[in-house]
Amino acid sequence: MATSLATAPRPAHTFSTTDVPSAQRLRAWEEHNAAALIALRCRTPKVEDFRAREDNLSLGRVQLARVRTTAHVVERPADLVERQPTGSVAIYVSLRGEALFQQAGGRRMLRPGDVLVCDADRHFVRGFGRGLDELAVRVDRRALPDVAVPGEPLIVRAGEANPYGRALARLVGRAVGVNASTRPDEQTVVDLASVLVSDGATRPPVLHRALACAHIEDRLRDPRLSAPEVADAVGISVRQLTRVFAEVGTTFPRHVLGRRLELAYGLLSGPDAAATRTATVAADCGFTSVAHFSQTFHARFGSTAGEVRRTTAKRGDRQP
Repeated sequence: MATSLATAPRPAHTFSTTDVPSAQRLRAWEEHNAAALIALRCRTPKVEDFRAREDNLSLGRVQLARVRTTAHVVERPADLVERQPTGSVAIYVSLRGEALFQQAGGRRMLRPGDVLVCDADRHFVRGFGRGLDELAVRVDRRALPDVAVPGEPLIVRAGEANPYGRALARLVGRAVGVNASTRPDEQTVVDLASVLVSDGATRPPVLHRALACAHIEDRLRDPRLSAPEVADAVGISVRQLTRVFAEVGTTFPRHVLGRRLELAYGLLSGPDAAATRTATVAADCGFTSVAHFSQTFHARFGSTAGEVRRTTAKRGDRQP
């Protein structure tokens, strides 16, 4: 079924305190996070020096963000949880700076590369003495029906051999990072989150699908990507790989095609779209035939690649 331009993938949107009067920045930051991610109370020793930026992307059951701020402290107290529950699990990936985290009587220090998993509806405090740069993921608990939410926070340290945390970081970074270009597959984010939240104690098909899809995302632009390659990377047979995708109602080729088309849409609706040729986008997204790319793109989005590019260019011309 074709997707109209009105309902086609939307890029991340950005909130910044740059143009907010200094005395109102903390309140504006709290209001934005309550609407886009998780309601928090914020404080800082010097309100006038506080600066923050957040790039947000909603996938439905999953909310993604890249957060950059100056030094401050955030708290999610019990009364705020009661008034504004999320019904979610939060996953944070530290990119820069040390962060203090307190929950369930425990006090932890997070460093760049660490991954934190916690219940977003339990009281916690986070402190960023030298500022913050991190990736944040909020996953609706209803997307994790077979996974018990941990009572205490889980931390995957940067040096630990945990491919799921690293894969999630790469996925989110490509969606809301500095050079964001790829809207991630929601089910892949959910699968990776399931493995992290359960600390690996989830069903084998979920474990295998999470790694398979993460490998696909890393190699999406390579036209040589194949089922045997992915199966070998995950450590299963091609037949098992087929079953893994069948469990969520798709096939390996269909999944790869869909992800390549999503990538192409992101490039054609991005800031450099006007100077990009359809053939270049097709090749950059792993297609070996421009005709096949054009046909499948139109079938998926209900518009040609050129129409998407021109719509993007016109929208850019109207920007002040």
